[in-house]
Amino acid sequence: MFQIKEKPEDFIVSEVADIYPEGQGEYGLYLLKKENLSTWDVLGRIARRLRISMDSIGFGGLKDKRAIAHQFITIKNGPRKDLKFSGYELVYLGQTRKPMSKDLLLGNRFEIVMRGLSVEEEKFEREVELVRRYGLANYFDDQRFGSVKVSKEFAVKEIIKGNYEKALYLMLAEGSPADIERTRKFRNCLKKNWGDFEKCLELAEIKWEKRLIEFLSKHKPSKRTFKRALGMVDKEYLFFLGNAYQSYIWNKVLQKVLTKLGIEVFEAPYLLGKLLFYREVREEAWEVLKELKLPMPSPKLQLSEEKGIALGKIYEEVCREEGFSGLGALRTFVKGLVFKTYPRPAVVFPKDLEWEKLNENSIKLKFFLEKGSYATLVIKRLCYGYKNS
Repeated sequence: MFQIKEKPEDFIVSEVADIYPEGQGEYGLYLLKKENLSTWDVLGRIARRLRISMDSIGFGGLKDKRAIAHQFITIKNGPRKDLKFSGYELVYLGQTRKPMSKDLLLGNRFEIVMRGLSVEEEKFEREVELVRRYGLANYFDDQRFGSVKVSKEFAVKEIIKGNYEKALYLMLAEGSPADIERTRKFRNCLKKNWGDFEKCLELAEIKWEKRLIEFLSKHKPSKRTFKRALGMVDKEYLFFLGNAYQSYIWNKVLQKVLTKLGIEVFEAPYLLGKLLFYREVREEAWEVLKELKLPMPSPKLQLSEEKGIALGKIYEEVCREEGFSGLGALRTFVKGLVFKTYPRPAVVFPKDLEWEKLNENSIKLKFFLEKGSYATLVIKRLCYGYKNS
């Protein structure tokens, strides 16, 4: 239907953050400009070039690989000068007393070109106006689910169900905490030789993976062995995987909320199925939806009726669809795998939303989004809304 990111310059993202050079402090503040590289890849290259640990580098968020991205990073005791390398550069801004982190990230500005899209200007402007007025459903989009891109299965779901061997297989053979190309040989070896772990030991580049594979190669396969092995998985990676599964459940909850409110919706595709979007919302339902915040699912979550919506029943219904008795069943006994809850707005409003027609088959969008929301959803809402109008 349409294409984005055909060229890196078709997708430009610039961070807005509450950080600035203070003239003093132990952290060098830089504007990182990267093109056609993932944030993780660039940070790894910086660490290797400066011979420092990744822990010395502070950053706010992960930016798209196939894009031109500008983001803030800090380096503890970093060089007080600009640095330029192939595919990325660091512009030194000065010294600051605090490291960059996601807590300091306010949002991102986007400039996005969509190609292969022929629109009637008046009709497309109508969709833009509706988004300005009603925003859009604030789902988690494909980028959140990179760890299940191949298998479409969640390792964390298998951990909850007690399928520890399958969970490990999904984590190690199907997914990867590092750059996908870097670990391809290791993952392919595991797929081919699962159970004969010693054959893949030399291909494991990440320390905890090597330690885990060494453990599995020395112990007889059993449920207890695989559960012990899960305890050796990097805790940040476990948290990341848990958060991805929470996000998937949250998406399903929001879709049920829209249905329960009787809002007319249309479908748009995403990695794990379909997302439901609305164009307009009748006043009664809008009074509920516009201020609604849905908490991330957690076993300790206590829910009451919210403006006439029985949220507890909706969350329980989604959990049953996932094969669990309810929210309370979202428990594991693997150290480091915790389901933290926090409220997420059901609706996001792109700010300063503008568009222009570049030619008969291309348009450009410009807008600002608060952190945690996805520019690709704005595109899906507008384009599939236009198609269904």
